[in-house]
Amino acid sequence: MELRQLSAPADPGFRLDLDGTARFLHEGYTVTVQGRRPTAEDAWCYYDPLDSHDVLIAGTVSLEGVDVGTAYAIANERDAHSMRQALEEVLRDAVDDVRHTVARLSARVEQIDHKHRAQQP
Repeated sequence: MELRQLSAPADPGFRLDLDGTARFLHEGYTVTVQGRRPTAEDAWCYYDPLDSHDVLIAGTVSLEGVDVGTAYAIANERDAHSMRQALEEVLRDAVDDVRHTVARLSARVEQIDHKHRAQQP
């Protein structure tokens, strides 16, 4: 997968801003990625025990100011392959989540509209 970071330096890899975020363009969607240390609560979500070099990579896609897609992955900050793999997974899964969310919302809006039209005289 080609990584396209928005507002990034022209060097390989990716960099987080001072607030711990980076923005990537993936399949036409802007994914805001944040890296942070996992908390004890995060550890409950993963089967493997976490160590001191693990980071939680979170990705969010917002459309019109509404978060419609999110994804998370754990990576080892000392392993470039692990970091890249987690980033790719987060980008892919966040965009997939957007598509599923939008499809569910579209179906629900259509259902409500159909029901509303049927009730009209």
